Amino acid sequence: MSKGLDHETLNENVKKAQYAVRGELYLRASELQKEGKKIIFTNVGNLHALGQKPLTFPRQVMVYAKLHFYWMILIDGILVPVPQYTLYLAAISLYGGSLVPYYLEETENWGLDVNNLPGRFAKARSRGITVRAMVIIIPGNPTEHIPGCTTLLKCEKGLPISKELQLVSFHTVSKGYCGECGQRGGPPKPGDISYQKDVQESNSVLESLRRRAHIMINGFNSCRNVVCNFTKGAMYSFPQIRLPPKAIEVAKKAGKVPDVFYCLKLLEATGISTVPSSGFGQK
Repeated sequence: MSKGLDHETLNENVKKAQYAVRGELYLRASELQKEGKKIIFTNVGNLHALGQKPLTFPRQVMVYAKLHFYWMILIDGILVPVPQYTLYLAAISLYGGSLVPYYLEETENWGLDVNNLPGRFAKARSRGITVRAMVIIIPGNPTEHIPGCTTLLKCEKGLPISKELQLVSFHTVSKGYCGECGQRGGPPKPGDISYQKDVQESNSVLESLRRRAHIMINGFNSCRNVVCNFTKGAMYSFPQIRLPPKAIEVAKKAGKVPDVFYCLKLLEATGISTVPSSGFGQK
């Protein structure tokens, strides 16, 4: 009789996979919620869970069709922006691939210096990794920056790619203002019967998000030892909190990464559940 599935027999790629959005902070928040503490879950991008009214068009479409999104099985390197949405690292690890980071500069409003990309390829090759794909997220997640057309054109012209390269583009209704978590789709076209109502609803949501983004960023930047770039994508804010040396020392004594330690203390004191920047690979 074969042995049942346990930690010892579990696939090593599954053990290595990490997803900070649903990691230690989220689990602790769930425990506190069960104990009766009010928790504000800011760690997930499900707008509807936070009370946003859904758009009519995606809801109508999904009554008739269930859309599926399949991960390709990848065994080589994937070039991913850092800070990166943690699901990329988890998925790539799960399929035995390698995440090859390219870094966004916080001091340049999360800009990308395309001149550094060839170096990332060279370093990957020196480790025996063949880069097969490059991920570009618009707007960035979690940085919410919007790369300009010039940057994207430089990427296209400057990378050692084949003539058979294909661009695979997804419009998401799970992390965009459409907010249908877990689904993929697109908006109606001009002339469609649903178009005018969809434009009105979308503009209303975007204006609300823009207004709240200003409130959030101004609030962060008014705090001591906190700086935050403006959230152009109007979904997440990604502030930098400069912890004092003594706080970092206490965190290390507790066996915690400093930002994780801070987020845990914030959760215990206020009920606000966040995601530490180290979970996104931020340097």
